Amino acid sequence: MMLAEKIAQLAESQIGVRETSTNGGAEIADYQRATWLPVGPWPWCAAFICWVVREAMDELDTKWTFKRPRTAGAWDLEKWCLSVDNSARLKRRPVTVKRGDIVIFTFSHVGIAVGDLDANGMVATVEGNTNDAGSREGDGCYRKHRHISKIRSIIRFTV
Repeated sequence: MMLAEKIAQLAESQIGVRETSTNGGAEIADYQRATWLPVGPWPWCAAFICWVVREAMDELDTKWTFKRPRTAGAWDLEKWCLSVDNSARLKRRPVTVKRGDIVIFTFSHVGIAVGDLDANGMVATVEGNTNDAGSREGDGCYRKHRHISKIRSIIRFTV
């Protein structure tokens, strides 16, 4: 199995996780532990991504040639991608999105594509720290549909 597919599957498995306090709860603490920051009441969308990538890499049990992301900042994932080998590639203002891509939004938020870009320019994502309205300051993990115009960049795994 390719890393991108495992990432998409793991992200989908987290739909329905909810905070039990503001930016808190057992699962949210697990996500936050995947970053370099201590657990606390801070926005955790990027922590969710770091956790998903870590778990996918561990489950596939492959000797990886790159270090996983550990950032707590959505846009900092771009810096991480530029620091690794060609196992992950950054595409700014993408014209396509594929299942398993990390999707970085223009409003300092991040998610995982769980579908390909459709003919209307929409992509299904799973995002942490969002809500029904699509906020970047939400209360859980949700499946969302976002337009490509809201996407700043994507990170695509090639392994």
